[in-house]
Amino acid sequence: MKLYLTRCSVIDCVGDALQPFAATVVINEGRIEKIDPTGEPPPGADALDLGGAYLLPGLWDVHCHPSLMIPDPQRVSYFHTEAERTLLAVRNTSAALRVGVTALRAVSEANFIDVALRETYANRQPSGLWKKGYDDKRLFGPRLFCTGPAIRITGGHGATGRIDTLYLQEFIEADGPDEIRKAARRCIKMGVDWLKLFITGGIAGSRESMYEVQMSEAEMEAACEVAHNKGLKITAHTGCSEAAKIGVRAGLDCIEHGYELDHEACELMAEYGVYYCPTLSVTQDEAYMRRWEWPEYSIQRALAGAELHRRSFERAVRAGVKIVNGADLNPIAETAIPEIEWVVKAGLSPAQALIASTRNPAEMCGVADRLGTIEPGKLADLIAVPQNPLENISALREVKLVLKEGEVVVNSLDK
Repeated sequence: MKLYLTRCSVIDCVGDALQPFAATVVINEGRIEKIDPTGEPPPGADALDLGGAYLLPGLWDVHCHPSLMIPDPQRVSYFHTEAERTLLAVRNTSAALRVGVTALRAVSEANFIDVALRETYANRQPSGLWKKGYDDKRLFGPRLFCTGPAIRITGGHGATGRIDTLYLQEFIEADGPDEIRKAARRCIKMGVDWLKLFITGGIAGSRESMYEVQMSEAEMEAACEVAHNKGLKITAHTGCSEAAKIGVRAGLDCIEHGYELDHEACELMAEYGVYYCPTLSVTQDEAYMRRWEWPEYSIQRALAGAELHRRSFERAVRAGVKIVNGADLNPIAETAIPEIEWVVKAGLSPAQALIASTRNPAEMCGVADRLGTIEPGKLADLIAVPQNPLENISALREVKLVLKEGEVVVNSLDK
């Protein structure tokens, strides 16, 4: 069945000089069939009048942990069962879809919960009791690109001494190239889309430093070789320039965080075509940290790195590194849009920020042929907002329409 979206102000995210244009967008069998500047729907056709609202590709957050409590100073999540964490992930991701985040990349998720969730959301022909959940959109969620548990060295990033999760495998620990290869192959066996490494410590933990390079070049090369031999991509939690340069030369496809990136690291990333997911909120958003009761030592360590992080981001942009949006904070529905605002505050234009949240992630994940822009033939993952985000990026906070593959998930256009 065709759906006509009329009186749209289309921001298609094609090219770099984005400008809204008036059009009717025709959707057929979940795909964009036509973008007609002058067309009107035939009498009796299924149509939604956008009344001039701005139609965009669905947004992406490519650094999320759907089931993880961030932060968790009381270590409550260490006693969660797989069922409890799965329910948290369903709630978190489905809420994200309702605010316009139509695609996620989960980068480190316990027990491959992300892979199971990806398959659940992608199942188009459920039966029995599951069918009702699909029909009334309770089991609708974003597209997911998954890493499963991250691979780290013994005692690497996120380790908390003798305390570990009781019922779940949060990470896979491996030491030396051979163990790293085995861990990577296990993740691939379980159906991941990406691999994720922890190659440095973090910025806010009490037992580690972002300058601590935790994986050897040989270990990184082993993981990259396994990923690329299977046609998959690989990313890494990366705190500092030294690790970034080793990782890029080893074959990484994306750098996460990059709290401290010097000119050489940024130039190398640009040369090798490595994407950068800066997660600026992690060091910039003090209001979030206090609202969610981060431990004071974590707040102070994060804020102490805020200026360095921002300068690293600016350096990467000047070098021509492709930026992708990801917040690394939960709930996703609360943090994905503010992360887009943070990259604008740090120097991106609203147009560049939109591209970093739509087209660039689709390209990075290898699905630019069907997602990331509004063009005929692409899947109709679309959102609409009343105000122009090219003039004020915060317009993305007021999503009035969400479509996933042509199906209406949210429609409050008349409110």
